[in-house]
Amino acid sequence: MKKVFLYLYPIKEYVSMFLFHDDKLYDEEGIERPLPIINDTIDRRYRKKGYQIIYVLYPDRNLFGIEPKAGDRIIYSDINFSDSSVYDDKGREKTDFVPKYTNENLLLERIGQVDELRVGGFHASDCVKRVAEIALKKGIDTLVDLDLTELFFATYRNKDYFDRETYSPERYKTKFLDIYAGEEDYEAMAREFYDSYSSPVYGFPKKQGKQL
Repeated sequence: MKKVFLYLYPIKEYVSMFLFHDDKLYDEEGIERPLPIINDTIDRRYRKKGYQIIYVLYPDRNLFGIEPKAGDRIIYSDINFSDSSVYDDKGREKTDFVPKYTNENLLLERIGQVDELRVGGFHASDCVKRVAEIALKKGIDTLVDLDLTELFFATYRNKDYFDRETYSPERYKTKFLDIYAGEEDYEAMAREFYDSYSSPVYGFPKKQGKQL
């Protein structure tokens, strides 16, 4: 059985948005640097458990912040980063911009035969979700690892939650909903949670009423 962890678009434009502008601030604030942790988590959760690691890049951008190992692959989108960005190369906002998306079917063809697919990268509710949904429709056992999307940069600091060895949708849901436990707006927040993660690729089957 072939297992793949697919990581979308680890490029400077995306990764650097979640990093301190001055690396020394990590030491001053007593915060662990995120990039060594994300690399170690990919290794423990997937590479060491028999998954092939595949990174997706735009042809006009390079890998950033991620350390590929022997056996990993890089495949490329059929569009450039400039096709997907609202800003041009000089940082000016484009007028009448309509974003282009990678051809998800072509991307899956480039991955090749796969039985189990786990997907991370940028961004959880957009490109990651789109690719995962197409894979699921093709009958591939597919799950989005939310810990290894852009949400990683907030969750990895939570020592009571973040586990480098495993990802559990149930654990993620519990972490989110526990914030509102006992609050008057718990039911509303629970509904919002399930609405936000209604796609089956997230692994959160919706429950109704008080069973939320």
